[in-house]
Amino acid sequence: MEKAIDLRSKCRHFRVLVIGRANAGKTTILKKVCNTVEDPEIFRPSGEKIDLAAVEGSAERGLHNIDDQLIFKSNPQFIFHDSRGFESGSAEEVKKVEIFIAQRAAARDLSRQLHAIWYCLPTDTNRPLLETDEQFFKKHGTGKVIAIFTKFDGLVTKAFQQLRAMKSLKEAKTESAEQAQKMLTTDFIIPLKATNFAPSDYVHLGEIQIRELIQKTATALTDDTLPVRLLFVSVQQNNIDVCARYAVKWQVDLQCLLVLC
Repeated sequence: MEKAIDLRSKCRHFRVLVIGRANAGKTTILKKVCNTVEDPEIFRPSGEKIDLAAVEGSAERGLHNIDDQLIFKSNPQFIFHDSRGFESGSAEEVKKVEIFIAQRAAARDLSRQLHAIWYCLPTDTNRPLLETDEQFFKKHGTGKVIAIFTKFDGLVTKAFQQLRAMKSLKEAKTESAEQAQKMLTTDFIIPLKATNFAPSDYVHLGEIQIRELIQKTATALTDDTLPVRLLFVSVQQNNIDVCARYAVKWQVDLQCLLVLC
């Protein structure tokens, strides 16, 4: 118990870098994770709160600086950093992300380190993986990257349209979800697994299956130090059952985790 309390006194936040193209659904995911419909407050690295009225619309477009900290009032124990995503030819943004990851990796304090990366890839697109996406996974082997395939419903629609050209309406409806999963595997997962540093795990979010994202992130941390694992589980204010599951898995005191949550 004392060790866990000491951990939270030194590091009260779990820090996540979220990478994704424009309109990849990043903000929706973060709101679901923090169980809110409100937009996050944005803070400079110095702690100064940014006046959103002065940068109206920038949060939605992802125009804030990657060093800015996004915090939701509903769960302020999460700190999110938002990259604008690697659009085609965005070499400058790739460089910014590389520098950010390197700086966080070099930080000695656990509170300043980057604890996980959520890499969002929209599936309702004709360009599954950009060259910059592949470049990222050829260079960065943090072991804490979860690939999140967003807008899966759009991929189901695309699969339905393909099937409808060959089959009856009933057959196309029945087989569209399975066909979409095959397309996801062929167009996204297999190419990612072929990179030097494939993601630790994958999750596709149709109706925003946040519980699966939380569980897979926790699992990706099992080879890390105990403090980071405890930290992530302890910030699950909306997922107390996650605390119970990993208390058993990691053989730590559940009461200890609940005190921290």
